[in-house]
Amino acid sequence: MRAKDVAIVLLAAGNARRFGGDKLMADFEGAPLGVRAAHELVSVAAAAHFAVCLPDALIAAHYTRLGFDIVENSNPGIGLSGSLHLAVEAAMRTSAQALLIALADMPFVQAAHVEALIAACTDNVVASFDGNQPMPPAIFPRSHWPDLLATAGDAGARHILAHAEKLTAPAGTLCDIDTPDDLAASKVTFHRIDHAQ
Repeated sequence: MRAKDVAIVLLAAGNARRFGGDKLMADFEGAPLGVRAAHELVSVAAAAHFAVCLPDALIAAHYTRLGFDIVENSNPGIGLSGSLHLAVEAAMRTSAQALLIALADMPFVQAAHVEALIAACTDNVVASFDGNQPMPPAIFPRSHWPDLLATAGDAGARHILAHAEKLTAPAGTLCDIDTPDDLAASKVTFHRIDHAQ
């Protein structure tokens, strides 16, 4: 698959209950946490870049400045599946032949890994792998979009990823931020990854 045939969607409409505040706007090394993954994704020359956000989300302005088209999720109570449906609907308005899904609370995802996922995609779903389980970012060929539209609740595409091809990501780059403690611990990860590059 070529990057120009892929729509990249950043899911940024979670309710962050465990964080206790606007997680994506939390300070991370001098910038909002939710911007880090977006910077990496927008550097990939894809057919389109979308961000699924809550209405009036402060982070949306940052994504717009980076070149993302905003898709509003006005019903986040549906769970993660609601954002996945919106992601597919946005991708269907493009000529993209695959959809790459990434999460805004995974600040260490690297553009090189995203490009490797795209290159590895043929007819099957390809998920990132941390050595334990498949997870986002993951890429879904257009033939698998109906599977995403059939998801329900907050489990998202977990059952789809369980059968996906796996591409191992660099160590530490797939951690996500759910709590303030995660954020504090992740800054150690940030400096380790930063110095390893």
